[in-house]
Amino acid sequence: MPIVSAVNGLWADALDPIVQFRTDLAFRRHPSLLNALFNVQTSNRAYEAVSGVGAISPDAFENYKNGGMIPEVDFDQGYKATYIHVEYPIDFSIERKTMDDADFNNIFRVAERIGDSAFLFREQKAASVFNNAMSASFLGPDGVALCSDAHPHSPQKTGVTQDNNLALSLTKSNLRIAREAMMGFTDDNGNKVGAVPTLLLVPPALEDEAIEIVNSFQNPDNANNTINPMFGRFRVQPWHYLTDSNRWFLIDEMRMRQSLDWFDRVPFSVYLRDGDDRTVRAYWRAYQRFSFGWSDWRWVIGSEPS
Repeated sequence: MPIVSAVNGLWADALDPIVQFRTDLAFRRHPSLLNALFNVQTSNRAYEAVSGVGAISPDAFENYKNGGMIPEVDFDQGYKATYIHVEYPIDFSIERKTMDDADFNNIFRVAERIGDSAFLFREQKAASVFNNAMSASFLGPDGVALCSDAHPHSPQKTGVTQDNNLALSLTKSNLRIAREAMMGFTDDNGNKVGAVPTLLLVPPALEDEAIEIVNSFQNPDNANNTINPMFGRFRVQPWHYLTDSNRWFLIDEMRMRQSLDWFDRVPFSVYLRDGDDRTVRAYWRAYQRFSFGWSDWRWVIGSEPS
């Protein structure tokens, strides 16, 4: 092989580890709420399915004491959430002269912008669950939005509905209303599920109000030095990627991690494309494949002031 041809063919391979390292470094340097809010899992299939299972009445445990017979319980089929993994590829290139001129700052910037954008894309996708929480075009397995005033109990019990959609501004009194409503959530048999809110998720525009409500020992609504019952009850979490400056969410974090799912079929990665003419420009492909959504809604109340 002529020396020139060897150099032409190898410069991209020599640069590849640098591009991959700087891209991955940028991707991982940001704090992520996706990983804090979602149950992040891996997958080795084309899709994942989570089937809901109905509840039984606690009274079933009394049957043996009352009648001497051990009962066999049965469960209704719940709603099924199907997560179909979607591909998200992009290509980018670096010119050979950038390598020849040892312009590594420019190479680093190109690679890091890819990592930054990949992180931002994932966070925006994760936030879309909340940004579209009241949207009629972003439906869950029960056929309504995540925050709705008409959640059916189950496929078998559709006559009675539940409500986790409010139209209240963020105040101490309205936070109490939301908390009491969440603690009244029931399963498909009418039993209270025991939801206990621990997280107040807000856009940056509401962070100060949220902190004042939750972290003030005395009632922030009056000057009588009365105790603030909301003090310390919730953790306040702002998120840059919430697009509505007035919408807020009260969340049971334990139940959220049982129901809010993210599946990484192929984690974000970058690789040098084969078969390209690498004499003056080399091409890399950034790729990720994932799915996300929720299997049950009984972990959140959303409020969007009218």
